[in-house]
Amino acid sequence: MAGARIFVGVIFTALGLSFIASSYILTNEFKSIDAATMLAAHSNLYVFFPVLGILALFAFYFPAVIFTHLYWHHLKFGKLRFILGLVGAIAITYAADRYLDSSPRALWEVSPQAMAADKAEAVPCEGASCQRLAIPAVLSNLREAAQKRVGLSKFARSCGSDSLLEVREEMKFERYCFPAGKNLDGFACCRVQQAFSARVDSLYANPATRSQTAVLDRLFMPLKIFFVVVIVAIGLLLAMWRDHVDQHYHRYVPAMERGLIIGALAMLLWPAMDYGYQTTTNVLFGHLGDGPQFRLSLVIAPWTLLLLFYFLRRLGKQGEMVGQISGVVAAAVAVLRYEQLNDWANRLLGIGMPAVALGVLVGLAVIGLFGLFWPWRIAPGLPGDPERPVT
Repeated sequence: MAGARIFVGVIFTALGLSFIASSYILTNEFKSIDAATMLAAHSNLYVFFPVLGILALFAFYFPAVIFTHLYWHHLKFGKLRFILGLVGAIAITYAADRYLDSSPRALWEVSPQAMAADKAEAVPCEGASCQRLAIPAVLSNLREAAQKRVGLSKFARSCGSDSLLEVREEMKFERYCFPAGKNLDGFACCRVQQAFSARVDSLYANPATRSQTAVLDRLFMPLKIFFVVVIVAIGLLLAMWRDHVDQHYHRYVPAMERGLIIGALAMLLWPAMDYGYQTTTNVLFGHLGDGPQFRLSLVIAPWTLLLLFYFLRRLGKQGEMVGQISGVVAAAVAVLRYEQLNDWANRLLGIGMPAVALGVLVGLAVIGLFGLFWPWRIAPGLPGDPERPVT
């Protein structure tokens, strides 16, 4: 499998280096403003990928090698399927990148110099005196509040309206509006949020006030999307071809399953961070609609559940059942406690992230790497396997 190892190794190394490079560039560029706040506010991109994303790359390396070798040598029309699948992954990456490249723009896409020069400005509001605070002040106030409380979603105004329905009662009440820095009713806050979003969009639109991180993101963002697309596809297809994997790679199945489970568990924190970021954007820019908001990262949850059902066999029947039941229970809790989980994600893994949280995430990544490489056996090999499984 030397060819498959080299092929996967080159691609995964390039992805890993890009994760580290993008976070380094953001940290270096925004150190004059507040790099720690920028990292925390955008942890879904600049904390997850260089920490747990690297762990996922290590965890999925061996499954990816088996996947590549299986398609190249053991499946009918496997080479053609592999090439077409790679083209499809690139196409999905391009489509997702275009979808994400839209308003409202993220704060890291504005240069630190433009942020520092930004000033408060008046916003026309009916029956109220409103102004939009300068971007650094808004970000600082939000960071301070997020570190003291759980529940920022209460400040995320839903600015959509339906002309056929009555005005929502909550829009009439005053509540703290972070872009304004004061209590406002829902209508006034939505005006200020729209003005704040328009200001960030206009600064991004001007190349002179666009951050270097945003310029280089045109390269780094597709690589992050490609990474997610590839590992999701590998997990799904290995589950689909599980019998073929058992037939041709039975000695390697324990190590492969271990990598899949550790990698899947590492990826579970990405949607948590991503929805924490969604809460931050809702507070800053407002949002339309009242129901749950769909983000592309949500695909990780059912994907992880699928891998738990297919690749926990080496823990034995009892361990497999416990893992599967735990996955179903966790999924049910996530659906029923959607907003509460988002608030906790925002507090612990988003803009409210304490300094110790980064150390915890690094510690989890180290423990995951230890679990991948420590030479212990999860369970015996397949029945009738005369050789000791490779772990």
